[in-house]
Amino acid sequence: MSPASPEATRAWPPRIEPTGPGLIELVRLVSELPRRERWTRERTWREFGRRSPNEVLRAGEVPYIGPCPELSSLAALALQHNGLEPTLILTGIQRSLQAMKFQTGLEVDLDGERWVIGFAISSSYCYAGRFVETPRRPQVLRQDASRMDPDTPFLAWFDPAGVDALERLLSGYALRPHFAHLASHGASRLRYAWHRRKALDPRRAEGGGRVPGGGGRWA
Repeated sequence: MSPASPEATRAWPPRIEPTGPGLIELVRLVSELPRRERWTRERTWREFGRRSPNEVLRAGEVPYIGPCPELSSLAALALQHNGLEPTLILTGIQRSLQAMKFQTGLEVDLDGERWVIGFAISSSYCYAGRFVETPRRPQVLRQDASRMDPDTPFLAWFDPAGVDALERLLSGYALRPHFAHLASHGASRLRYAWHRRKALDPRRAEGGGRVPGGGGRWA
């Protein structure tokens, strides 16, 4: 396990200005706090989506292939610490010829606008908008911030069963094929190196709602 940087841990959770730039900076800080790492297949099956924010902070790392539930949980608590009340997001992602995946994120109201916060493999996102249902994202579930707890995994804020409730929560989602994909890709050295290269390329932060520096820390 690789610890979070001492400077980042001491400053956690960060204080931000209640503005768009302040929100973007918070997302960058969340992205950089734990390090993205490869997980073994066995660890993915055992732990993916099951760790609480406090467990993530103690470990100092997240799985590179699917960091969104754990980074979203850290961001949600940081927003709450700054007096903001995020809406927790759980969606299904459907791509042609692939098993449905789940995606997590946040929405938060700031200065009369709603903002989207999301964490991908090699980028982080923060922009004015909201999650909407599309053919690729056929279902969007929302949960208010009242159930947030630093000892509860993100998915358990939607249902106490957490990961094991996904097939009930998301129509068309099947856990085993999705986790087989996560386990296979998450253990791959070649895929890790490819995504690391993308994350550390500063040109990828030029637009599209991506947060500059939001590619995170990598081994």
